[in-house]
Amino acid sequence: MDTRNFAHFGNTGDVISSLPAIKEFYKKTGVKPTLYLVKDHPAVYYEGAIHPVKNDKGENVSLNKEMIDMLIPLLKEQPYLLDVKTHTGEPIHVNLSGIRDTFCNIPYGDIRRWYFYVFPELACDLSKQYLEVPDTEKDFAKGKLIVCRTERYQNPNIDYSFLKKHEEDLIFSGTMREWNGFTMAYNLQIPKLAISNFMELAQALKQSKGLLSNQTMIFQIAEGLKIPRIVELCAYAPNVVPVGEKAFDFYAQISVEEYVRDLLA
Repeated sequence: MDTRNFAHFGNTGDVISSLPAIKEFYKKTGVKPTLYLVKDHPAVYYEGAIHPVKNDKGENVSLNKEMIDMLIPLLKEQPYLLDVKTHTGEPIHVNLSGIRDTFCNIPYGDIRRWYFYVFPELACDLSKQYLEVPDTEKDFAKGKLIVCRTERYQNPNIDYSFLKKHEEDLIFSGTMREWNGFTMAYNLQIPKLAISNFMELAQALKQSKGLLSNQTMIFQIAEGLKIPRIVELCAYAPNVVPVGEKAFDFYAQISVEEYVRDLLA
């Protein structure tokens, strides 16, 4: 069987963002690549950034074992991938993390397009769905707007206390620290989404009313699914760009309140 080995040592959002290019590779070649995820590659963020992914020494890394284990069930569902594994020295034909070694105007522009700048033959239409997940009978977030806000890439001009009047329609996705920080900061009483892996997260998004988040991995999943989605933009690194129907981004308070009101109408 003709195959190719792709590798990625970036974080979860970067991995999800590479899927349109991988799908285009399969479309053009008929070859399903095996995607290898690189564990414990050092991660460098802007000064003061807080990120929950660490290695056993407490150092920032892009992917650790837990994140890889969370990603694999979702990635293995994609029909354009032959397999997804942790890299253990296998030969690599395509290094997707080459976006970090080539000028892509990082951190500006759509993350997904960074791959097109390195691999122009893989450029494709980003308005089309590129993530597939099976339906589930389990009720993760039916009838709810999923909210997520990480500690990185925040817009300090936004006040989410307006969500108080929508509490019954909301559920929060994120770490315990993120959930506690968000609900305490804005005096909100909303439950925390319980999932075991990112396949279940995608299923929750698929059955929900939509997503409100800042620039983080969950928004990349919502983009791939093309569900209704609203993203809080970070002025110094606006690189998560919604494309297609029911896709909104904002810098101003008036905008997020309008988009949430319309989505929940």
